[in-house]
Amino acid sequence: MTVSRRAATVPGLTVLGLLMLAALATAQDVAAWRVECTGDGKTLDCRAVQQLFQRDTRQLVLSVLARKSTDPKTALLQIQMPLGLNLTEPIQIKVDNGAAEKHPIQTCTNTGCFASLTANERMLNAMRGGTDLKITFQDANKKAVELAVPLLGFGLAFDKVRT
Repeated sequence: MTVSRRAATVPGLTVLGLLMLAALATAQDVAAWRVECTGDGKTLDCRAVQQLFQRDTRQLVLSVLARKSTDPKTALLQIQMPLGLNLTEPIQIKVDNGAAEKHPIQTCTNTGCFASLTANERMLNAMRGGTDLKITFQDANKKAVELAVPLLGFGLAFDKVRT
């Protein structure tokens, strides 16, 4: 099984399936970050989006959204992960082989578990120049699972969101 990085709207996988996908992923399709906007006719809410999908079933594995912040040097990130995680341990995020930052998982719904954080200027600059945003979480058995989210086109997409 392999993981695809193309956009589609499909329900999430169970964590056991995700863990097997992450461990067995060899060939991956890389798609650039894209911009999605919604609005009510008066205001527009835009975000830069990157998602990982299981190639064969097209089920969502991981999603990362980046929105503008009130501070122009930072970004608001929302990460959607699978269900079945160890909620007592924080997730770790880093760009390529940089320093990891720990952030708590805030909530889980029927679509997955979520962590929201502010990417500081250092993290945002690293994302602009980096190759992969690496997100590590623990499964229910406390085994670490790392997924690499490609940063191809992140800077361009995020610049469009900020305007």
